[in-house]
Amino acid sequence: MKCAVLGSPIAHSKSPQLHLAGYAFLGLDWSYERIELAKTSLSAFVSKLDKTWAGLSLTMPLKEEALDLADDVDLLARRVGGANTLVREGERWRAFNTDVLGFAEIFKKQSRLGNVSILGGGATARAALAALEPFDVQVSVYLRSAHRIASIEKAFGENSRRLIIKDWKERADSLVDPLLISTTPDGASDDLVEVSEDASSGPRTEIFVDALYGNWPTPLARALSGRGCEVLSGKTLLVYQAVEQIRLMTHLDFDQQKMESLLFEAVEK
Repeated sequence: MKCAVLGSPIAHSKSPQLHLAGYAFLGLDWSYERIELAKTSLSAFVSKLDKTWAGLSLTMPLKEEALDLADDVDLLARRVGGANTLVREGERWRAFNTDVLGFAEIFKKQSRLGNVSILGGGATARAALAALEPFDVQVSVYLRSAHRIASIEKAFGENSRRLIIKDWKERADSLVDPLLISTTPDGASDDLVEVSEDASSGPRTEIFVDALYGNWPTPLARALSGRGCEVLSGKTLLVYQAVEQIRLMTHLDFDQQKMESLLFEAVEK
C-alpha cells in the first residue's frame, strides 16, 4: 500500500522516516513519500488516487482544504477547522486531526499543567487548544489578526471563560505563564529572546513547546533552555501525532510505548 505526506514546502519533512519505521515494525511492506502540493491542489490530487493508496499526511497549506473534500470528517477535525490526516475506507476518505492527540500526549506527560500561552492562531494553535480543553487551565492566545477569533473560540469548546484573546503586540506577556506554546513560522518569536534574557523581569516559563523542528534550536528555545526551562521541539509533537496516524492508516493495534520509542529513534536519523 502507498501513503505520503503532502504540503508546501515539504522537502524538510521527517514524516517518511517515522512512517516507514512504523510500517517495518508492523511487518508491512508499505511505501511513504514526500509530495510537494500547493494550496487548492489537494482535491484534484486525491481524485486521481487508486485503491493502492491507504492514507495521506497533510501539512500546510492543505489542512483546511482537506475538510472540504473528505466524505467524513472526525469531530475533532471539524472543531479545529483543519485535518492533517486523510484515511481511505473503501470508496470514501475520512479526515482526522492527529495533532490534537499529539498535543494531548505532551500535556498528559507533564506532572503539573499550569496556565498556558499560545503564540499564533492557525491550525496547529487550534489543535493545541482542543487538546487543552479537558484541563482546568487558563489559556491566553496571542493573535496577529482578529479574524481568527471565532475559530479559536470554537476550538476551545464550551470553556470560553478560561480563554483570553490578546493582541500580538502584547506577546511579551506570554512569558508569564508556566507553559508556552509557539505555533508561529520560523523567526516570528525571535523578538521574545531579549525579554526572556531580562534577569529582572523573568520569564516564568517552565515548559516551552515549539511546533518548529527544522532550524533547531530556535533563538527563543535556546534562551529559555539556558534559564532552566524544559524545551520540546516540534519533533515531539511530530512523533506523537505520527503514532496515531499509523494506527489510523493501517487499522492495526500495537504497543503504543514501543511504537513511540521506535519513532523517537527514527526522528533523529
